[in-house]
Amino acid sequence: MWHGLRVAKKKARTESARTQRRAFERAEQSLAKDRQRLFELEVGGSAGRPIEVSSASVVETHALSVPCPLCSGPHEVVEHAAVVDQGVRLREVRLRCRQCGSRRTLFFRLVEPKPN
Repeated sequence: MWHGLRVAKKKARTESARTQRRAFERAEQSLAKDRQRLFELEVGGSAGRPIEVSSASVVETHALSVPCPLCSGPHEVVEHAAVVDQGVRLREVRLRCRQCGSRRTLFFRLVEPKPN
């Protein structure tokens, strides 16, 4: 039986600007971690999967051409060193992003050019 009373519906609660901003920032941080993990899984991201180059002179040029996986900004070379990992001689290039300041390492292996 209806007595003519109206029941007011509650409005859906809207999120505050701060709540929305914090959710967006958490999503961005999670995405940045995923991009960094993908970068490390690509060729050159670890000593187990170095980028093969024919000369040490192209190592820094190639490293500088790789954009930052987090912000797509340019890198600068912090250090370029020759290292040995499990008996394999590698070039380790430590990079720092000029835009966001994140750091990462690329690995290169020098290979002899093959005859034509």
